[in-house]
Parts: sequence; structure tokens; C-alpha cells
Amino acid sequence: MSVSVIKASGQPQDFDIGKLVSSLVRAGASEEIAAEIAEKVAAQLTPRIRTKHIFRMARRLLHRYNRAADMRYSIKRAIYALGPAGYQFEQYFARILREYGYAVEVNKVMDGYCVTHEVDVFAVKDAVGCVIECKYHGNSGISTDVKTALYIHSRFTDIRNKFDANPGNPFSVGQGWLVTNTRCSSDAIRFAECVGLRIVSWRYPQKESLEKMIEDKRLYPVTILTSVRKNILDSLFRNRFILARDISEIDLETFISRSSLETDIARNLKREADELCKR
Repeated sequence: MSVSVIKASGQPQDFDIGKLVSSLVRAGASEEIAAEIAEKVAAQLTPRIRTKHIFRMARRLLHRYNRAADMRYSIKRAIYALGPAGYQFEQYFARILREYGYAVEVNKVMDGYCVTHEVDVFAVKDAVGCVIECKYHGNSGISTDVKTALYIHSRFTDIRNKFDANPGNPFSVGQGWLVTNTRCSSDAIRFAECVGLRIVSWRYPQKESLEKMIEDKRLYPVTILTSVRKNILDSLFRNRFILARDISEIDLETFISRSSLETDIARNLKREADELCKR
């Protein structure tokens, strides 16, 4: 008999044990361990339990088997921790793009044909510029709607028209992007596909989603480390520690010096980053 669970959006759906197993495997658990954890979680389900509670149960069990996999399983939670204002999410996505070969500027003021715009991220690769707006949501139940897609496409079009009117530019402005840490509405996706607006969101598009971009290159934010607290996050970002690998790739003494953190805090973060990022 299937159990109805409640998604973050408030909508009910049948519990799918296969999805839970797949998510645990993506985090680094073996097929055998993932199946064992999923069976234990399934045995504890009650009707209309919220998916966030299922996540917590699975994570507690995963932690017993594999601490690094436990952290990787928390990518979505780690991205929510980049709020509440969203500026750190912009910095984080800019860093992801750099790892994919883009030259990136954050909060760039750009002239449009009609008005001036402040763009969250402007990225250039292969002489093509991308106008990128990042929409951070602190609640996974909130989706980005078509009005946001319309707004972003309008800004992109105004900037592109200005560039097209000045052919001496070293690159073109070729694409607008909508980047969000949650999902987009079906109307937003339909509009984006129609006008050529690129969407990067959670689980969409399947091969180039935000989650896929992170996992393919192991670009985990520092907030995935369990010892990170809000009061030290600003210091980490200010000192350019945006990814967990930024910590794992240097020695402890250098990290303490560059981060200005207390020794015990820095040591815990360094240990967790090393454990997470080791191959």
C-alpha cells in the first residue's frame, strides 16, 4: 500500500522509494546501503508525512554509514543556507561558472538600449556574453514564476539591443539566464523555451541543472560543512572561501591565516572539507 507524503510546495504525492535510493546513491552511498536506509525510512513513514522529515530520517541513517555522503546528501539544504538576501548565492553561482570556464563579473552595471541595469552575474565564454539573474528562495516550496522569466528576458533584450547597436564590442550578448535554487513553474519553462531564455534550476534541465553542475565537478558550497555557522559564513566568503575545496586544497596553517577564524573552528572545517573532497 502506498503512503501519501507532502512535498515542500504543500502538494501530496505517493512516496517513491526508488527516488530516495537514487538520491542516496548520488550522495555517495553504495546501492546496498542506500537500499537498506530507504527500507528503514519506509518502515517509519506515516500518512501525509512531510518530505523534509523523510530527508532528516534518511540523513541521520546515512550519517552512521558515511559522514562524507551525509554531507553531500545535504546539497539542497546547504544552498538554502546561502540566504537570506541571496547575495552569497550569486557569489556561489559565479564561482561555479568560473569552474566551467567562464570569465565572470558579479553585480555589473550595464547600459541597455533604453535604461541602465545592474546584472547579478555577467559571464563570457567563447566571446558570447550571458546576462544572468539569480533568484534565491529560502523555501523549497516557492517556485520561480513566469513573471520573473518575462522580466529577465526583457532586461536581457534591452542590453543585447544596446550591444548590437555598437558593433565594435569584443563579444556579443547572446543569452539571458534565469538561475534559481528551487524550481520554475511550468509557464516559466514554457516561456523560456519559446524565447531562448536559459533556465538553470533544481533538477531542470535534466543534464544541466544546478544540482548536476554542482555534482559533476564536486563544487560543494562551504555551507555543506556541518561546522559552518551563520556567524562565520560572511568571513569565509569575504576571504574567498566559497567552495569546500577552497579549504581542502590548502594546509591548515594557511587556512587559519587567510580565514581569520579561531583555530578550533578552522580545524573542524578543514577536517570536514578534507573528508568531503577526498577522492
